[in-house]
Formats: sequence, C-alpha cells, structure tokens
Amino acid sequence: MRKKIITLSLLLFLSSFIIILFFGRKATIEYDIKDMESISITCDNNIIKCIEHREKEKIKLEVISIKKGKTYITINAAKRLSAEKIKYKKIIYVHHLGIITKDNYFGNCNGDVSIIISILLTLFAWLCYAIRQFKNGMKKNLYEYRNIRLLGLIIFISLMFLLNLYIFIIDMSNNYIPSPYNIIQSIRDSSALFSAFLLPVAIVTTVLVTISNIVLIKNEGKSWKNMLGTILSGFLCIGTLFFMVFGSISVNKNINIIIINNLCYIISIVVSYLECILFGTIVLGIISARHIPKFNKNYIIILGCKIKDDGTLTPLLKSRVDRALEFAKMQKQKTGKDIIFVPSGGKGNDEIISEAEAMKNYLIEKGIEKNNIIIEDKSKNTYENIKFSKKIIKEKTNIAFSTTNYHVFRAGVIASKQNIEVEGIGAKTKTYYWINAFIREFIATLVSEKEKHIKTIAILMIIFLLLTIFYYISISI
Repeated sequence: MRKKIITLSLLLFLSSFIIILFFGRKATIEYDIKDMESISITCDNNIIKCIEHREKEKIKLEVISIKKGKTYITINAAKRLSAEKIKYKKIIYVHHLGIITKDNYFGNCNGDVSIIISILLTLFAWLCYAIRQFKNGMKKNLYEYRNIRLLGLIIFISLMFLLNLYIFIIDMSNNYIPSPYNIIQSIRDSSALFSAFLLPVAIVTTVLVTISNIVLIKNEGKSWKNMLGTILSGFLCIGTLFFMVFGSISVNKNINIIIINNLCYIISIVVSYLECILFGTIVLGIISARHIPKFNKNYIIILGCKIKDDGTLTPLLKSRVDRALEFAKMQKQKTGKDIIFVPSGGKGNDEIISEAEAMKNYLIEKGIEKNNIIIEDKSKNTYENIKFSKKIIKEKTNIAFSTTNYHVFRAGVIASKQNIEVEGIGAKTKTYYWINAFIREFIATLVSEKEKHIKTIAILMIIFLLLTIFYYISISI
C-alpha cells in the first residue's frame, strides 16, 4: 500500500504540473477603476503581452507570456473629482515554459489551486495509511512500540492536514486562492505553530512532572531515572520557547539571521514530532491499562515486586494480586472457566521469603485452592518473570498477566519479544508513578524504534529544507 500512496502522490503532483503548464501561460489581473480617469497601462512588451478589457468599474488584463523574465505592470490614473494620482504596480514573473506567477517568484498562477489540492490529498492518503497500519497493528498485538510510533505519526499528520485544510477553506471563503508561496509558508509554519500552541500545556506539564518527580524521589530515592520527566518536559518547553523568541526575527538576507531562523524551524519540527510521539505513548499506556483480556484464559501471571519485612504484601503488590482475583471472578461469571494463578517473583536479599511465596499465601487466604496456584520463585525482573513463568506454563496462548496499570504496556512488550501471546490487566496505583512511567515508555519507544524515528525525522527535514529553499527563492528574487 505504501508504494501505491507514493505512486498516487507522484501522479497528483504530475497532474498539477500538467494543469499549470496548460493554464499557467496566461494570467488575469483585475483593477478597480471606479471614479478614475486618465488611465494608462505600461508593461514590458518583450516579456509579456497585455490585452486590455474594460468594463464599467474594472479593467481586466489578460497577460500572455512571451519569454522568461521579471517585469512590472503599471497602471497610472487620476481621480475624477480631485487631482490625486493613483499608481498600481504588479510584479510579474515569467518562468521556463512560459508559466506566469504574480507578486512572488512562486506566487499565484492559473491552475495553482491544483498544487494545494494535491498536497492535501497526499497528506490525507498518508494519514489513511497510518491509521490502517495502526489498526492492523493493534489487532495483531497491542503491545508493540511500533503502535506508539504510528499513533504519534497519525497525530502529527492529522494536525498538518487540518491546519492546512483550515487555511485553504478560510482563504477560499474570502475569494482568495492561496499561492504556492502561501501554502509553502503555511506548511513550513504549521509544526512550529503547533509547538507554540502547546506551550502552555508544556509549561503546566513541566510543573506537574517536576512535582511528581520530587514525590517519586522522596518515596523511591534519588535516581536520574526518577527525573526523566522533568528533563524531557524541560527540553520540550525550551525548544518551543527558542522558536518563539528567535523564530519571530524578521527574515532578511543576512546570513546569520537566515541560519538562526532556520535553526528555529528545525527545532520546532523536531519538538512537534516528539510531542506527538509522547501523546501516542500516553494514549497507548492508558488503553493498555484499561484493557480487559478475553475471558478464555488458562493462566494468569502475577508480576511480583518488593514485599514487606514480615513477608506480607505491600499495597502495590496486593493491588496486583487483587486485580488477578477480580479477573478470575469475572471470567468465572462470564464463561464458568477457572484459571490457574502463577505468582512470579524471586527472593531479594532483604526479603525473608520469595515474592511468589508471599503472593501464594495471600491467594490461599482469599480462598484459592493450592492446586490452582503454581509459583515461579526464581525471577528478579519483569523479563525473567515472563521467561520463567513461560517455562512452567508451557503454553504460548490463552495467558493473562496482572501488574500495576502503568506497567501493563511495558510488560506486554517484554512478553511479545519472547513470542508469548498475552493480555494484561492493570491495578490502580499512585498518580506520580504514572507520569514517570509515560516518560520511561516514551524513551523506550524512541530507543526501540530509533532507526524509523531517525528516518521519519530525516524525511521531515528534507521536506522542510526543500520548502525553505523555495521560500527564500520566492522572497529573494
């Protein structure tokens, strides 16, 4: 399908070129001459030919290209009831193949609306492709970092498409057809505008994440990992502010100003893309946490974590076991099918029994029979929880796992990488865990899919640089 969209995009722009080539060798210019007299029109007859059509209150000029060049159409007139003189001046560019543009090198020309339509259709086609890929990915396996990347792309492309569609509709409603110069500028600015629009959200998020990280450090101890949220959100804010401060500098031919201006746009497009991937991470994290597995499970793995000094469960671990019990009850009520519990977690140096044994004791207290419990007491982390439990279960399907809500997506990814088809269910936890978990998954997404993220950013940068070249050609010539 990707090749089809690329082919469609090329055909759309080829069609635009043919339309402009067919219609663009002529241009129509209208002037209001109400209450005017002594009207004279001058132009360079070596570059263009002007055919004048006069109506009651308007002059309509039909401009035909003769040869390549830049020229002006000048109208001198005087008002009937005063000695005031009026002068209109229109810049005309004649390009190769005789195509005429007005006002700018890439200004309006006959048929140029086809370029805008082609851009919008191309963005829409890529949006549909990304949505289809995302839906297929979610059906196949919820727990893949690829899904986050695709969702981030959907958000990014949607914003670009909607912003440019809005500009196009507004312009058309005002009887103004935006020129290629205008659409180049709007595409170039759209990611920066999105980043600037989200600045208040980014600032509030930075404050909330910082407070969350302080609470997290207070409860979990000092660690650079516990400050990831503040570091990342601070980067997004600084990147946006950098554009707002330096991107507003008036563009001129000074090389330093050009470099600073373009650096601002580079930062803004990267920041905007990263913000969309972060939003995708948050959405997928919430979907994973709220997901209820199908009621056809034979086993449910309970992922362990630290226990109390007396061998009983901490509130965090207790919530995971309670969530597994809740799912088992729901499945029994819906289908009548029992489930085998697999508490998973080894014994730490500061623990009197293994986490699995502690969970088993709690399950028995809750009325679960010993025959319905299989413990895995060797693992030290989530990867080993899944790996060692898999060896005990000896099945690859019809398996659920219970963990804390912020941990569901990561645990699912770890299981997926071991070719185990699982569905997770999440237990509630403190809010400050959520925020840092989102940041951690965001960074994991970037690392896991780094080649594709780099490729996507590189493509965006190439498009941006081409647009920038066209933009500066248009304002310089």
